[in-house]
Amino acid sequence: MKNKKILIIIPVALVAFVAVYAGIMLSGRGITATELDAQFVQVIENNGCLQCHAADPDAFWYQKLPGFTGLFEKDMTNGYRSIDLEKVVNQINNGEPVNIADVAKIEQSTLNNDMPVIQYTIVHWGADLNAKEQQIVYDWVREKRTAHVEAFAAEYNMAMNDAFISEPVMPLPDPAMFNVNHQKAMLGLDLFHDTRLSIDSTISCASCHALDNVGQDSSPHARGVGSQMGGISAPSVYNAVFNVQQFWNGREPDLQGQAGGPPVNLIEMGYESFDDIVAELSKDSTMVARFASIYGAEGITQNSITDAIAEFERLLVTNNSPFDKYLLGDKTALTSEEIQGYELFKKNYCATCHVGASMGGQSFERLGTVLDAAVYFEERGTEQNGDDQGLFGFTGLEDDRYKYKVPNLRNVALTGPWMHDGTHVTLEDAVRTMFRFNTPTANPSDETVEKIVLFLNTLNGENEYLDYKNVPSNKLR
Repeated sequence: MKNKKILIIIPVALVAFVAVYAGIMLSGRGITATELDAQFVQVIENNGCLQCHAADPDAFWYQKLPGFTGLFEKDMTNGYRSIDLEKVVNQINNGEPVNIADVAKIEQSTLNNDMPVIQYTIVHWGADLNAKEQQIVYDWVREKRTAHVEAFAAEYNMAMNDAFISEPVMPLPDPAMFNVNHQKAMLGLDLFHDTRLSIDSTISCASCHALDNVGQDSSPHARGVGSQMGGISAPSVYNAVFNVQQFWNGREPDLQGQAGGPPVNLIEMGYESFDDIVAELSKDSTMVARFASIYGAEGITQNSITDAIAEFERLLVTNNSPFDKYLLGDKTALTSEEIQGYELFKKNYCATCHVGASMGGQSFERLGTVLDAAVYFEERGTEQNGDDQGLFGFTGLEDDRYKYKVPNLRNVALTGPWMHDGTHVTLEDAVRTMFRFNTPTANPSDETVEKIVLFLNTLNGENEYLDYKNVPSNKLR
């Protein structure tokens, strides 16, 4: 009889435990807020997203039990590396804009229905988004993307198209529509090719950013005065106007700040001060007269030199690519395989970092979210340098180590070698590396890589300066 009672008590206790546990897991799921931002925050908080996507989440109560220590730690680390949802929630609560890359990450994860990870939902029943919660996420994404697209279209005099809001990327605007001071830009064009901006008159901006070579030098590392080699690959100057910050580590906020860096870098162009550059250009009466006609009494200064170069670089937008035409409604602009490549590009999270019109440059992302960056550098086999540290080199924050400004993918098929250190000699290799270190799919199929590369080749655009050869050997004199 006693054994029978035990046999009855055990399943009853288990059922009771399951009922209580289910109640705990499923409680608090009601959406009580009325405004969309607040509803979205409730979805994030109710579903336990902040347990993995925050800088310092509290451990689950059961993780303190024997045998459960360390459970989910890897998932929590990878989750935070992928997206900091605590930051997103704080931005919403403070009325601040949310980065368009974070918006794309949230959208794609919801579309793929792969968050939370299966091992999390096995323990935390009901953590999956239900239909109502998914709709809230989609509505929130559309609201944020609409605001981004409208602001972008207004800034660059671009015709608004509602279809842009449904995609994480959008076509490039026509630089002919930009509000650019033509006199400044043409002065900037000449300064861009003027070797007097280097201490020995051997290097110009165009030496590393040749306009007729898609705005880069096809070298793993940029070469400076005295044949000195830098520690990083020079990115293309085309479409750099759309970057949220400049340089791989984001140390300058805009094109003018970027233009002022290399001339006073001892490895790159060699001057110690812009005063010496001003003095050198001031020996040229024609140059003095040009600056005076544009900048008046200011004349030749660091500000006017860099302002003119930045104004010219605003014209370096490579629009009207086959992909632009596709986005603008010409569905015959891409082949079926190229379209499949674009869909794979989105499904595999490539378009969660390579977002916006330039398809990149909107955020700083870690090299190595699912596989640590230490593996990358170990396999590279050479010692790390300061440029390898990414955003950390600018901020000094440990959390920013190995975070780099996401390169824009416009004309990417023409800008090899690839990666920040120029170590990848084929685009296929670069795609495979990004899959391995930054997506859940460590080993994509050959077909997947092939189709994504086919798609990437559709991003080659047009610009009047792509064939610019008016300055022999990149020199004015």
